Amino acid sequence: MPISLNRYLAIALVFFGCSTAAKAEDVTQKTVYTLSFSGIKIADAAFNTEVKDGDYTIQADIKAAGIGSLFSDIAVGVKAQGVWQNGGPESRHFFLKYRDGDYARDYAAEFSRKRVIGSTITPDPGPRGDDWVDVRSSHLRNVIDPISALLLPPSPNPCQGSIAIFDGETRLNLELASAGSRPFSTKGFSGRAVGCAIRFKPIAGYERKDDDIEYLANSRELVVWFALNDELNIYAPVMAKIPLKIGQLTIYASQFGV
Repeated sequence: MPISLNRYLAIALVFFGCSTAAKAEDVTQKTVYTLSFSGIKIADAAFNTEVKDGDYTIQADIKAAGIGSLFSDIAVGVKAQGVWQNGGPESRHFFLKYRDGDYARDYAAEFSRKRVIGSTITPDPGPRGDDWVDVRSSHLRNVIDPISALLLPPSPNPCQGSIAIFDGETRLNLELASAGSRPFSTKGFSGRAVGCAIRFKPIAGYERKDDDIEYLANSRELVVWFALNDELNIYAPVMAKIPLKIGQLTIYASQFGV
């Protein structure tokens, strides 16, 4: 998926649409994220989660309220489906609809036992340039979709290890390290949030000379804060400040798992 400044917003929305279950009980919940850029609100993103018979579905449609030409005309639709296996989410299907003005792409990926067994991009992007890093079959093992990626099982230190992600085109790793804790309160939650310092590491399915990819990969300032959803027994994102070359994107859960 080609990265642009507007894609920062899409990436953030996708990674923060997370609030699913580690239990088998049927549950329906909603988490709402408010996004702001340099202190100005640009969007609300409502993610709806349904858990039924051990299967989960998370979906949302997001439209950004653009500021001039910065985030104008963006629309993102996401949906992830899977099951909870061995204390963690396991992807089955992932869909991403991305619109940025006249630019339109639909991405889909199908998973089985943590492997990608099929993916499509519509319309077909055609031949890639010499700077393109091809995705190989070895990249598609032990992976998860970006919606389910930041669902962390409860533990004394959930912020550790590496998460391998495939979104239908791009293969990347998120490397997590502990960044302490802090008080956090919002509708549906009051308590302490756990901080994870996150390193963004592109693996394949991207252009080597993409300035935005390089900026994210070199950033040491990305910290995501997670809160424990008691009903679902899982850590999910509640806040982050994402550094951009032109400012800071802030994401805040104004409603958490209600």
